[in-house]
Amino acid sequence: LTGLSKSGRVVEDTGLSRLIDLGDGVLCFEFRSKMNTMGEGLLNGLESAIAKISRGGYAGLVIGNEDPRTFSAGADLSLVSFAVSAGAWDDIALSCQAFQDAMMSIRRAPFPVVVAPAGMALGGGTEITLHADRVQAHAELYMGLVEAGVGLIPGGGGTKELLMRFTSELSNYEEIDYFAAVKRAFKLIAFATTSTSASEARALGFLREADRISYNRDHQLSDAKQRVLDLAPGYLPPIVRTVRALGREGMGNLEYALWAAKEAGQASAHDVRVGRATAYVLCGGDGTPREVSEQDLLDLEREQFLSLLGTKETQERIAYTLKTGKPLRN
Repeated sequence: LTGLSKSGRVVEDTGLSRLIDLGDGVLCFEFRSKMNTMGEGLLNGLESAIAKISRGGYAGLVIGNEDPRTFSAGADLSLVSFAVSAGAWDDIALSCQAFQDAMMSIRRAPFPVVVAPAGMALGGGTEITLHADRVQAHAELYMGLVEAGVGLIPGGGGTKELLMRFTSELSNYEEIDYFAAVKRAFKLIAFATTSTSASEARALGFLREADRISYNRDHQLSDAKQRVLDLAPGYLPPIVRTVRALGREGMGNLEYALWAAKEAGQASAHDVRVGRATAYVLCGGDGTPREVSEQDLLDLEREQFLSLLGTKETQERIAYTLKTGKPLRN
């Protein structure tokens, strides 16, 4: 990307991101923020890139960078902490909505989007990967929805996407199998499970069988570009999906697992609260079983994210992590 930018292939540069022409009608959206975190400016750049390609003349988009350690560390917690301190709750809600909208723009784009993560792809870095048509991962990949460590749940569609993915893989809708798929998503999120390689990310379910792994980092972006070109002819965006939500019964089963973890000394009271918020989204609330849309789940995600952010314990976790780089168990 550095060589391409020096040769005049930069299409847009916001300072926080660059849109670079990879050739053959494929553009690359490159993060350039600190730790490649995703704030308002970077998300605006992403929306602009998607709009530009949507107007025609391009085959598709690669999202990637050449950072040696970090694809994306997710949301900028310092901005979140500052907004909380200022009591800017309306702004926080709008930012959460904007992040969800950007992720869904990736999913609904009328052209193929291939994400190329390498190194750390945490929190929002995982969510952006989950919404792509395909992933071209580097073999060294530390990937996971780690929001529980700071007392939050994934707020950018990660909870929704794991539920949709794992339940869609079922060959039947037997109740026991369906709950197992929900519980699989729950455990990944509630325990902030992180892969130590791309192969493990596939085994955990963050990557699909159709996603590919590059073992040479120097070839990863060109591999991702080729995936876009392979997908572009006759491309159609994914269909709008619904999913069966288990409601109160599913909630009860997951709450029992949380209670058992607390009794065994493996979870604090706030861990249980965060886990319950995760379960609430995955079960479509605590009402009767029903069909829910992607937007229904996104609304629940945002509601629970903001509710947790308003708690003293979550704010303490965020402050501690910003100060030490480590999670606080409170």
